Amino acid sequence: MSVWTRRLFLLAPGTALAAEEAIPAEFAELPGRPVVALAQHPAVGPRLRVVARGRQKQVSDTLRGEGPGLAWQGGWIAGWARLADHRVFLGYNPRSEQLATMLWVGNTSSLSVPPLMSPWPEGLREAMKGFNPQLETQMRWE
Repeated sequence: MSVWTRRLFLLAPGTALAAEEAIPAEFAELPGRPVVALAQHPAVGPRLRVVARGRQKQVSDTLRGEGPGLAWQGGWIAGWARLADHRVFLGYNPRSEQLATMLWVGNTSSLSVPPLMSPWPEGLREAMKGFNPQLETQMRWE
């Protein structure tokens, strides 16, 4: 099978790649909404509370700040918000049920899941550019 045939096959409806790009129905209403809408989703909220640990109030307050609407890319729905000197990033992959979040207070990372220097999913790269362009170029991506 040629390279072009494989690419066409992967993009055909019903194949793995086509299915991976489609947003699941329970998340279809979220793109364009504020990032707090993702945090309030029943699949995300409980996980976020666990990973935020002692920073729950900071994360919760910052999620209600200003930022662009949520976007779907690479199998992830992600967005960020800013409130005063706090910034929070939140991403979720519905298929793998993986959560990614980051909290910055001023110029310091206060929370990062996965850890800041660990590889982050490539599907979050574009959303990270808006959150912190300098950080996006310094991170490791898988």
